[in-house]
Amino acid sequence: MTKTNRPPRRNHQATLLLTIACCLASCAPQQRVEMPGHREERPPSTTPAPAAPAAPPPQRPPAPEAVIPPPAGRVGTLLLNANQAMQAGHFGRAELQLERALRLAPREPQLWQAMARLRFAQGNYAQAVQFCLKSNSLAGRNGALRRQNWLLLEKAYLKMGQQEKAAHARQQAERQP
Repeated sequence: MTKTNRPPRRNHQATLLLTIACCLASCAPQQRVEMPGHREERPPSTTPAPAAPAAPPPQRPPAPEAVIPPPAGRVGTLLLNANQAMQAGHFGRAELQLERALRLAPREPQLWQAMARLRFAQGNYAQAVQFCLKSNSLAGRNGALRRQNWLLLEKAYLKMGQQEKAAHARQQAERQP
């Protein structure tokens, strides 16, 4: 084989390292970082300022949250790991843990509720609503879990600007034992 017929040599280690770096970068939480001394300049608004929103109706203080024990075995461990990752802001890692757990136990309502909390934290409120509804459909008589789902539904609906649905979700949460 002559030099002109040879395929070009590639540095496989460099390619492997670049691939790993790209994978790790895609898993990093995507949060906006404020730089000290830097402010975005916005042009002055010509629209009038909106009127102050009406004060929400007075509500009862929330009842203390009941502690719901995690499922047993590997599923429970994955759920605990996902909750720790969410608290640390590692949403990609939490999602991987929850997806593994859901493959093992797709009818476990706590997993769907955790996925709803994750989606809410990521700002995906519509998907958070869907996961809460799925969790409620599987929760049966678990009133504490159903209450947590309804309260999260209320928050998600408020974020989406759907006050009537949020009020309905609050009423449902107050009805749970």
